[in-house]
Amino acid sequence: MNASDIDQRIAALPVAVDLTEDAVILEVDLAGTGEQIWAHLTDPELLETWSPIVPERPLNQVGPVLSRETPEADPVAVDVLATAGDHALSHRWGDDVLEWLIDEARLTLLMKLADPQLAPTYLAGWQVCLAVLDARLEGLDQERIVGRDALDHGWEQLRDRYAQELRLPDQPEV
Repeated sequence: MNASDIDQRIAALPVAVDLTEDAVILEVDLAGTGEQIWAHLTDPELLETWSPIVPERPLNQVGPVLSRETPEADPVAVDVLATAGDHALSHRWGDDVLEWLIDEARLTLLMKLADPQLAPTYLAGWQVCLAVLDARLEGLDQERIVGRDALDHGWEQLRDRYAQELRLPDQPEV
């Protein structure tokens, strides 16, 4: 995929968000099947193609796990807290807890953030990553976009939009 194609996909990804008292929820319908989405959420080799979370082992069994965004990055705890079949996964991501639920091709991500003020930052980052996942599930050859690379693909505009939508205007500088 070229840059303008992925940028359009990122901007147009049909994402619904909600902010509750203790979590931020993102819902998106993706290409592919529930089985394919599950594999992309739990298999380190597949996570490495789209996600900032690249664990040292599959995320399919409860227990401690470390993750690195890149091989040279400091490790982050992504301890698996719970799984349910091949459709639900709860794990840490540093100080936050991410809960993933798959219902056919609908993916729901519930994030319990240590700092809820940062919800727009997280939402923008996950929208970029999930658009990459969507393209890959569709069979397109799209490289992973994580970290500062997301700035070149509309991340800042997404963060600002979520900040306004969720009434959380004071976002950190990048």
